[in-house]
Amino acid sequence: MRDIRGDLQERVKLLEEQIGATQSQFDKVMEQLKLEHQGKLEDLKSDLDAVQVVLKTEDRLLGSVRPSAELQSEPSPPQQPRWQQAQSQQPSSGAMMRNVSALSARMEAMG
Repeated sequence: MRDIRGDLQERVKLLEEQIGATQSQFDKVMEQLKLEHQGKLEDLKSDLDAVQVVLKTEDRLLGSVRPSAELQSEPSPPQQPRWQQAQSQQPSSGAMMRNVSALSARMEAMG
């Protein structure tokens, strides 16, 4: 009967190398995914900040434009807060940028 210990040891080394290479590849992919995830989070947070600025500006502009007679008229039915409306609509980044641009143009025209 032939001694196969040498063959088995070679097989162990080969499997260890394959495991190491696969682990290294996995680690690289995980790092790439983490970087992509962080980038997407930063983009979304930036979009959220822009929307909040637009909403605050719009509220300020609409608040100063309303005539006093309109404020004293019958109360309107309760509406969803503006931040909840914005969250439920979830506009795309392009739509948000158009809104910001339009609002900026309106603000420049006003003063």
